[in-house]
Amino acid sequence: MSFSSEDIAQNPDFIGRLLEKKQLKKLADLPSPSTLIVYGRRRIGKTELLEQAFRNRHILKFEGVEGAEEQQQRNFVMRQLSIYANEPLLKKIEPESWLDVFDAIYRYVASGCWTLYFEEVQWLANYQDDFVNQLKVAWDNQFKKNPELIVILCGSSPSFMIKQVVHSKAFYNRSQYELHLQELSVQEAKKLLTHRSNREVMDAYLTLGGVPEYLKRLKPYSSVFTGICDQSFLANSYFTTEYKRIFVSSMADGSHYKEIIEHLSQRRFATREQIAKSLGASLGGRLSACLEELILCGFIRKYTPYNLAETSKLARYQISDAYLQFFFKFIQPELKAINDGRYNAQPTDAIKMDDYQKWLGYSFERYCRANAHLIAKLLGFSGIKYQAGTFYNRATSKASPGYQIDLLFDRADHVITVCEIKYLQRKVGTNVIEAFEKKLDRFDNKKKKTIHKVLISAEGIDRALASRHYFDRVITLDELVGLGEEQ
Repeated sequence: MSFSSEDIAQNPDFIGRLLEKKQLKKLADLPSPSTLIVYGRRRIGKTELLEQAFRNRHILKFEGVEGAEEQQQRNFVMRQLSIYANEPLLKKIEPESWLDVFDAIYRYVASGCWTLYFEEVQWLANYQDDFVNQLKVAWDNQFKKNPELIVILCGSSPSFMIKQVVHSKAFYNRSQYELHLQELSVQEAKKLLTHRSNREVMDAYLTLGGVPEYLKRLKPYSSVFTGICDQSFLANSYFTTEYKRIFVSSMADGSHYKEIIEHLSQRRFATREQIAKSLGASLGGRLSACLEELILCGFIRKYTPYNLAETSKLARYQISDAYLQFFFKFIQPELKAINDGRYNAQPTDAIKMDDYQKWLGYSFERYCRANAHLIAKLLGFSGIKYQAGTFYNRATSKASPGYQIDLLFDRADHVITVCEIKYLQRKVGTNVIEAFEKKLDRFDNKKKKTIHKVLISAEGIDRALASRHYFDRVITLDELVGLGEEQ
């Protein structure tokens, strides 16, 4: 009998993920059998990371098929096993349970340095419990007898992977490691987008996020902007159709989730009550579950003023995924024209540069808030305990933006660092002072802490503002993108 596992070639262009690779190496070196649960959004690079990390081991990989019933999933696994084992008769077996499938697989991984890799587990399991429950039985009675075996469960539905795998009683205390693979950092994106200016790297990151597959699509183009336009506004282009694929990969039933996302796409943020009113749903029950699952998937975020509890009625929800933000702002309104081929001759005509630059400004604010720990590091107080976040009052709304501080750090050393964030094409001038002073006047500094004024500006400040010595510190785009390159 001959047997062939997956033959994974080394990828010389694989960048970043240093911490994750180090953790996976430790797992591979353990002198005992292990299970690894990996999850993250579509196209985040889960498969590439796992294959590169374990390429020196024998790998058996079985992938779930979108839309297939559970029996079909089992049949597909047996068909793949028959190819690995060079046993055509295995294709004809229609196993009645996952236990039968695992029993067949165990014949080949009972000894030796094996990685048993199940990909898109949510599809393999058909969003049900049987796959995980029966794998637990197979692990206890068979798989764990091989001290060199690693079993990987990987999926692009974080909600399913957390609730029905990580939190499953079947796998309680059985998983050696759990990995929620996040987006690349902007520093890693710069290494991927070689020979690009820091401005172009940040534009790409704000538009598409740190999703490796998305960023790679920009590499052949003369500019990031033309790449984004080609991939977004040509008929049947990648980013035009990616929206539908995201929900297929991440959600069992996308209807309620899409309604929430589309409601949030019409505004910068919304409260829970506003979402419920729009959807005609009650404040409890299914709405709560949908919001939680969208947060787990990284599509939306919930935030409150830094000084209030998460349960505050001032809590807001907004789309946090960069690509989704871009899709709803620029692609969705033009879908009919895109599909009709109106922009095929000149894709850049589909987007007004002024609108895009303004949108990038809002995206840059979100980036800075999400990476407050990096700002703290640049400002030199990352070792001090602090609370960070935005600050706003109830009057703030879409029609009347009202009073909001972009980013604020309430520090344990009796200092409050207040940040103004500007993503302009030019240096910031003295006109920023008046607006910033109004915010400080309205801010209730109850503890009478020292106010530390910081400007985060893509291009820095002009001579007139510099001569005023108004801000205690100015952070530029070059500093932000360059931060952490040694890590």
